[in-house]
Amino acid sequence: MLALDAETAHRSRAYRTFRLDRAGRVRAAEILSAEDDTQARRRARAMVQRDPIELWERTRFLGRFEPVVQGGVDRPAP
Repeated sequence: MLALDAETAHRSRAYRTFRLDRAGRVRAAEILSAEDDTQARRRARAMVQRDPIELWERTRFLGRFEPVVQGGVDRPAP
């Protein structure tokens, strides 16, 4: 659950992140709180593990962040 004090809630904006599967379908969604687009992009990028993350503010698309492929080959986790 997102917990904000009154001051943080006043200056924060709610963004949504979508974790995608290999076919590009939404696997999971999460609300992300940030003060601006730059901070939201940094936080979304930090969420990337094995799946791409898309970042949205309402209907405004802010970016898609892909996992870094090591050695040029995408390998399943052990």
